[in-house]
Amino acid sequence: MKTILPPDALLAFDALARTASFTAAADLLGCTKSHISQSVKRLEAELATLLVLRTTRRVSLTEAGVRLAMHAAALREMLQQSRRDIEGLQATVEGALRISATQAFGQSILAPILVEFSLQYPGIRMELDTDHRLKNPVADGIDFCIRSRTVGDENLVARHLGLSQKRIYASASYLAQAGRLDHPCDLVTHRVLLELHQEQEGSWLLECEGKIEQIELRSQFSIDSYASTASAVAAGFGVALLPAYIAEPLVSKGEMQEVLPGWQPAPYPFYLVYPYHHPLPKKYEAFIQFVVPRIQACLQNNLSKPRQ
Repeated sequence: MKTILPPDALLAFDALARTASFTAAADLLGCTKSHISQSVKRLEAELATLLVLRTTRRVSLTEAGVRLAMHAAALREMLQQSRRDIEGLQATVEGALRISATQAFGQSILAPILVEFSLQYPGIRMELDTDHRLKNPVADGIDFCIRSRTVGDENLVARHLGLSQKRIYASASYLAQAGRLDHPCDLVTHRVLLELHQEQEGSWLLECEGKIEQIELRSQFSIDSYASTASAVAAGFGVALLPAYIAEPLVSKGEMQEVLPGWQPAPYPFYLVYPYHHPLPKKYEAFIQFVVPRIQACLQNNLSKPRQ
């Protein structure tokens, strides 16, 4: 099977066809005259035909040379256009962005921020993936991931977004019939909703002003979604440990309230994770500059909410 013609030789031939001079062609490409000459000879050998007529005064193309010069010019223009397209992509805020986050974080914090970003940058096409499965930015083709607690891959870039705090919540209707809680030990006498995939299922490690209590709990109801857990708490089922960014909107509506104020687990970090790029595409720069401070403000606001 015949191979394709060597692109570097075609570009050298294109320079010769445009300048009609081996010296001028070499100057145009920043190479030696011998490189131009060898490239032409290589093409003539590949095609088994004469492409250039050489005289002491001028260089002219044969009929085959004229025909090949059109294809060589098309190759040069295509390569130039490729460069313009890629450089244009790097220089403009447009194109696709895929973002991955947990359903709770995506719904409560990220989605409203992405709406603002989309309105400011209409050239960006965004996709928000809130699948529970931990995504790999490189393998899954994700531009940005929101991860909590750990990054998991030292080859990825991780921007610290802030800390999230879980607190204990219940509805007023539940507390009215079940009684108040004055100390974490009181939790064992209450209905408690647990996280379905909690690392230490049935155990809450709570801190308050240097005091630590580890409470072993049993529950007839475990849920793998913070939003569903919050709904169950608001409906009066019992007590749950929820991120403040999930619970505070319901607290503001009077649908639940914080109990055992001051007793809470240690806060945990959130990170914006993405593959390493240098230089960063403009759409990445725009996304980071827009989204990061807004997420940080949301997390800080919920972290510092006054306790009731």
